[in-house]
Amino acid sequence: MDCIGVFCSSYNELDKVFFEESAKLGKWIGITGRTLIYGGTNCGIMEHIATEVKKYGGTVTGVIPSDLCKSELASKMPDKIITVDSLAERKKVMIDLSDILIALPGGFGTLDEAFTTIASNRLGYHDKELLLCNIGGIFDDISALFDKLYKQRFAPDSYLDYYKVFSSVENCIDYLENK
Repeated sequence: MDCIGVFCSSYNELDKVFFEESAKLGKWIGITGRTLIYGGTNCGIMEHIATEVKKYGGTVTGVIPSDLCKSELASKMPDKIITVDSLAERKKVMIDLSDILIALPGGFGTLDEAFTTIASNRLGYHDKELLLCNIGGIFDDISALFDKLYKQRFAPDSYLDYYKVFSSVENCIDYLENK
């Protein structure tokens, strides 16, 4: 498991706990010599985690839509930048390049990436597991919604094979180290 895909926020105006926790994951990716596969922008948690991976010796691959490159949002952290035409293509490339994917706290884009990862795994487009890192309880309501989907039979229990929810970055890292 060399390539760790990370979906996360590109916003800067977040509570510092989200940056501190993402830094722990970035440090672990770097120290263990793995590659971060991420959205490639120069802001928010995206830039923060890429900076930590590089600081600790890891490799960074950014996958970024060409429109964002034109607006000067492309990070200078990546060792490799892959430019794509759309957000949909970015998701696909990130999933394809990653051995496992982690959703750190983020907004609608992060949720879209996480849900696409789960649904496309279910349909057999890939076999990559998604780890939801529930920092600060950010995914509590989504976990409750998932429970309701299972209870009301909108989703079979087999979906549980495609993702796991962890309460902290440390728990995600423990899982990755024992995988």
